[in-house]
Amino acid sequence: MKEDVHMPKVGMEPIRRSKIINSTLECICNFSLEKMSLDMVAKEAECSKGVVSYYFKNKDNLILEAFKAFLNYYKIKIDNQVKPEMTPSEMLKVVQENALPQYYNLSDDIEPKLNVSEGDGVDAMNIPPRKKAKLFVNFFSRAMVDENLQAVIRQVYNQDHKGIASIIYYGIKTGIFKEKDIYKAAYAIMSLYVGTSMLRVVGFKPEQIDDDVDIFWDSVNSMLSKK
Repeated sequence: MKEDVHMPKVGMEPIRRSKIINSTLECICNFSLEKMSLDMVAKEAECSKGVVSYYFKNKDNLILEAFKAFLNYYKIKIDNQVKPEMTPSEMLKVVQENALPQYYNLSDDIEPKLNVSEGDGVDAMNIPPRKKAKLFVNFFSRAMVDENLQAVIRQVYNQDHKGIASIIYYGIKTGIFKEKDIYKAAYAIMSLYVGTSMLRVVGFKPEQIDDDVDIFWDSVNSMLSKK
C-alpha cells in the first residue's frame, strides 16, 4: 500500500499539534484571524495542508483549539509559579503579573516567535507583549459572534474564579484577609484585571497615572485588607 504523504509519522502527534497551534497563533498575529487560512498555517508549520486538516479538520476547529491553547498558556504559567509556601498576597501577585499584558512599544516591528507548548518546558513558553495584544483582540472580537469561543471563555473564567476564590479563602483562614463574600471578591478581582487588560491592549494610560498596577492593587487591598 502506498504511504499517504499527508499522514503524520507515528509518535509525532504531540509535536505536530503543538507546532501547528503555534503557527496558527503566529498567522493570526501576522494576518488577522479572519484572513488566516489553513494554507498559511501549513506554510508556517512547514507541513502539508493535509497534515493540518488531519489534526484539526477545518479552520473553525483550528481557531477553537488555538484559542484554548492561548488561554491555557496563562493557567500553565500561573500554576507553575504559584508555590505552597507563598502568602495569599504573593499568589495574587503571580496572577496579576501573568494576567495583565505588558505595555509594548509600537515601533517594535520584530518580535520573537511565540510558544504556548509545554514540550520544551514551562520556562520556554512565551508570548511577546505585542502578540498577546493582537491575539487578545482577535479572539475576543470573534467571541462576540462565536458561541463556541464564548463557551471556552466561560469555562476558563469559571476555573479562574474558583482559583482566585481559593486564594482569598486561604487568606481569610490565615488571618491575612478580612472576612467578606469570597466569591464576590474573586469576581471583582477578575473584573479588575480583565478590564485593565483591555485598556493595556489598546495602549490607553492617562498621563496623570504613572502605573495602573498601583490602581489594581489599591482596589484589591481595599477589598481584602484586614479590618
